This record gives sequence, C-alpha cells and structure tokens, in this order.
Amino acid sequence: MHTLPLKEHLKTNAYHFSGKAITLGFDGFVDTIVRVIRQKDAKQSTYFESIREFGNYTVEKSGKNFSLELEGRITKLGGNMPIMANALGQLGFKPSCIGSFGYPDIHPVFLHMSANTHLHTFANPGISTALEFSDGKILLAQMESLNKSDWNTIKNAIGIPALATLFTARDLIAIVNWSELDNATELWKGLLLEILPNIPVTEKRPTGFFDLSDCSRRSHPNILEALALLKSFSQYWEVVLSLNLNEATIAYEALTGASKSEQQIEKIGGTLFELLGIETVLIHYSKQALAWNADGLHKKKSIQIKNPVLSTGAGDNFNAGFCAARLMQLDITTSLEFGHATAGHYLQTCKSPTIEELLATLDSNYKISA
Repeated sequence: MHTLPLKEHLKTNAYHFSGKAITLGFDGFVDTIVRVIRQKDAKQSTYFESIREFGNYTVEKSGKNFSLELEGRITKLGGNMPIMANALGQLGFKPSCIGSFGYPDIHPVFLHMSANTHLHTFANPGISTALEFSDGKILLAQMESLNKSDWNTIKNAIGIPALATLFTARDLIAIVNWSELDNATELWKGLLLEILPNIPVTEKRPTGFFDLSDCSRRSHPNILEALALLKSFSQYWEVVLSLNLNEATIAYEALTGASKSEQQIEKIGGTLFELLGIETVLIHYSKQALAWNADGLHKKKSIQIKNPVLSTGAGDNFNAGFCAARLMQLDITTSLEFGHATAGHYLQTCKSPTIEELLATLDSNYKISA
C-alpha cells in the first residue's frame, strides 16, 4: 500500500480507473427529497429542523387528525447501488450495474446516471420519499416491484450466462442495501450456489463490498443469517462490510445478544471484526470513519460541513470513494480520507465529484483533519 498524499495519488493514478472491472447490485429507487413545512404564510415557510422536533410535534397530535405539507426539493435517481455506481462513474470507473432501473424499459431518471455506467435491469424501481432534517432523514419507501423480485426474477431477466460474465474477473463487486430488499438473502444465496462456484479462480481475488443499509426493521435471526453468508462469500472475495453507526449497533446486538448496546464505537467495531472473520469492517458516520483489518484499527475524522445542500446519498458517496482508494491500492487510512472527501463534495454540491472537481475541492477549502 502507498502512503503519498491523496492529491498526488489522484493526479498520477486516475487514468487507470477505466480499466477496473466493477459490478454492483441490486436495488434502484426514484427518490423525492422533501422538507416538512411547520408554518407558512404568503411570503415564506419555516420547516421542522430536526427529527426530534418533528417527532415531538406528531406525538403532541396523538388522538387528533392533522395534516402536513411537504415541499419538494428534488427528484433524482436513488437507491444505495445507483448512487454508489454513479459516484464511481463520475470518478472515471466504468461499473456494470444490476438493478431495478425499470422493466422492460429504463426509467428516465436513471438516464441521468454517469455515461460510464452500464445498466442491467430486472424490475421497476422502488419509490422513496426522503424527509430531510438537519440531523438526519426519514425515508418512506414503496417497494411493490422490488419486494416481488427474487433470484429467479434476476435469472429470467438477465440470464445465467450474462450474470456469470458480470461476476467473472472483477476487481470490485459491491452488493448493497440488503435491508430494503425482501429477497436479498435469497439473492445472495443464488450467487453462492449458481454463479460463484462456476467462475474460474484467479490469483488476485476481487474486493467484495457489502453494505446492509438500515436494518432496524429486520429481525435478529434475519440479520444473523445475512452476516453468516459473508463468511461464505469470503471463499471467493476479500470481504468488506460497511456500516453506519446505527447499523453497526444493530449488528453488534444481533451477534452478541445485547438487549441495548451502550458500548463505545471502537468496542463495537472490534467485536464485529473478531466475530465475523472477514477482511475488513468499516464504520462511518458524520464525525469519523473507522476500519478494522488484520493490521488493527484505523481512524480518520470527517470534516464538519454546516448546512449541507443534500445529505441523502452521502454514505453511498463515502463508500464509492473508499472503494476507489482500495482499487488504487492505497493504505486504509488514505482510503477513509478518500471516502470523506467524496462524501464532503457531495454534501456541499449535491453532486458526485469528478477527479478534477475532487482535486479542486481538496486544493481549496476542503481540509481533511487528522
């Protein structure tokens, strides 16, 4: 692994990006980002600023009928996989994407993805409305088509030969948003039973990047089954599990039997790494990112961005930056920095950065703290 400054790596190595073989799956959403109006008059509106404020207001209305007005900010492509794939495409990679982009025709919103992405679709997208607040977001999803999609759906739409090609001789495979796909565990098993055993083994194993997404509504037995499958994937790939703080806590509670975790984040991550037996456990949230691998614990603080333009999708951009750095064979701390920088640009501009935009941001006002 290399330890030069991130900017120097970007300047000298970015031209290699287009030659990397990448496959991502399996979700796809049309996202509408909204603010919830608290009061308004003819001239202006005020909004619920925090989830706590919004929650307290709704609790106070218990036993009464009331209405809320939503102010739309933007409708855009959504889902963990399309956002992450788009970010990788913007950086110069050419990822192949297996997802619910519309069937049989691609939904127009996904035509705005990076021209570097190659889309393989098997279902219509989910529809998601994101209520944005200063301290987080509430996602309201409609999942009819996705909930009906299973391993047979993907096989019938794309075909075993094409799927085999999409998972052969890869540098990176990212499988994300387990929590929002009812049949995600079945999809994972389909890969393990029908695709991966038939792919020629290469000397250099690909990175297998997993992100569970918010698994709050999933039962502990469901979560444990998914986590156990990560070990099966590690027969073929170098497995990385990426979690935010909430997801890490839920996974920790499922694995340890804790009724409510009050452990420090370093204890949670270290325990997950020890129990899961995979190459890397990654935890990222607004203050910092931490990673555990065979060399121990690695940490990098994030930059605090006041009044972000858009927060929905920041984690997916972090994942894209982290994976880009690993594809460049950067050390893991610099990989965390790359993740922060990519997410930071997105938070400030509502766009995933190109290499040139990322360099400009790093050269100007974006300073990564130690």
